[in-house]
Amino acid sequence: MNKPENEKKQSDAQFRQLQELKFIGLLAGGIVHSLNNVIGVIHGYADLALRATSSSECSYAYLEQIIKGAGLAKELAEKIGVFARQKKPDFKLIDIHPIVGQEIKIFRESLPASIDIQQDMDMTGTIVLADAGQIRQVVINLCDNAHEAMCENGGILKVILKEVDVTASFAEEYKYLNEGKYVKLTVSDTGRGIDQEILERIFEPFSTTKKSGEGAGLGLSVVHQIVKNHKGEIIVKSNPGEGTTLDIYLPLANKDHGEKEG
Repeated sequence: MNKPENEKKQSDAQFRQLQELKFIGLLAGGIVHSLNNVIGVIHGYADLALRATSSSECSYAYLEQIIKGAGLAKELAEKIGVFARQKKPDFKLIDIHPIVGQEIKIFRESLPASIDIQQDMDMTGTIVLADAGQIRQVVINLCDNAHEAMCENGGILKVILKEVDVTASFAEEYKYLNEGKYVKLTVSDTGRGIDQEILERIFEPFSTTKKSGEGAGLGLSVVHQIVKNHKGEIIVKSNPGEGTTLDIYLPLANKDHGEKEG
């Protein structure tokens, strides 16, 4: 396939993805607020009922599951809300090293012994202009996908954070990259990998390799949207049976951006 044909294929895929994102944005804009109200009522009354129930009663465990389900529903509503752009990112000058480190520490506690986490994170050159909450969401989603890919056979989850120089030639290959300094977050796994057909649509809403009931397939779409809003780029590399690597590039903050959030 020559370059013009490849560029046209990429352009068509990006247009299709943009149309799907717009559709979800319109849909989410009308339902997220109402959905949160309903979830709030369910969670609130279930919590009140739980407090009035003895832990020895069977209904206690049922109420705990209702509260847990309400929490998951709230998380899903928040993910959909990213597409609706109901909440604009709260950009501040932050050091993402402690943010990534904290989320990895929390995530490690939920992993089975068959999955090992390896870290290589620089403590300097990691200042970016970003929404701290959304960066946390990126880390959580990437680690969750890596975990899901290795849940059956175990493996190694690697997290790398470092400052990199993006060259002009490398930037030309990617729509949202420019020449200059970036903070690069890499999350890789040794899991089952992804077929090329799925890989080409991995950032599309509801495109997922998860089985029914395991997830909504919004994780990487949300990550893509967040990274794009932060003027960054996300690059995924994977082959069946060879694991998956996701590289997140975020522009390194310059000295004119103001004071770093403490």
